[in-house]
Amino acid sequence: METARKTVLLLGDITGKGRVGVRMLTAALEARGHEVLSLPTAMISNMLNLGAHEALDTTDYLLRTLDTWKALGIGFDFLYIGYLTGLAQARSLVPVADEARRRGVPVLVDPILGDGGRRYRSVSDDQLAGMALLLRHATLITPNLTEACLLTDTNFEAAERGGEAAWRMIDRLGSGQRSVLVTSARMNGAHAVLGWDAQRGERIALTYEQLPGRGFGTGDLFCALLTDALLAGAPLEEAARRASDGVAEQIRLGERGLLE
Repeated sequence: METARKTVLLLGDITGKGRVGVRMLTAALEARGHEVLSLPTAMISNMLNLGAHEALDTTDYLLRTLDTWKALGIGFDFLYIGYLTGLAQARSLVPVADEARRRGVPVLVDPILGDGGRRYRSVSDDQLAGMALLLRHATLITPNLTEACLLTDTNFEAAERGGEAAWRMIDRLGSGQRSVLVTSARMNGAHAVLGWDAQRGERIALTYEQLPGRGFGTGDLFCALLTDALLAGAPLEEAARRASDGVAEQIRLGERGLLE
């Protein structure tokens, strides 16, 4: 299934060091023939896992640019929102997401909050509150298991077992109104992507093999490949499978692939 050329607007962090966030999404989407419009929610010196970083909030520039593009007639077919600096920025982006949805443009929100059962050291309560607000204005959200637990105050160990605690968490995230894909989850002891397809009213459970040599940016790559598949008209479950398979392929490529 080939994807016709589409225009994707990316709102997220642009890092000076590290192919993550908007840099990863841009590379993967442009490689698949899409036009990418990108605006930073923040300029960040390096990946957050390094222990120290510098960051610049760029909300005012982002909003002014969106107004300029609107006046120029520059539009987009898909909206992705990732890293947020806090609740104030989230509130400023709610009208952007709502206007996109009114025009029939899908809005994917990918919470950037934590991994491995804990919040990133630099992520504040204000950022968590911002994400909790913004996800209510999305058509699709893609938290990893840690982020899903943080957003629903769910015990990580209970959710990691993949039983009813995980499904209750997903039901809370979707609220019957938006689709959900939780990456880095578990199902019957296997690694899985678990979710809810709001359009079809169906649960999603896709198992996959955990490969060695994982690089940074896998979640960002998953979102890019998911976006590409959705723009090609794939149902959500098929799009999630294609994205998962694509991430595995890049991990196998190692230094020859997109991941660091």
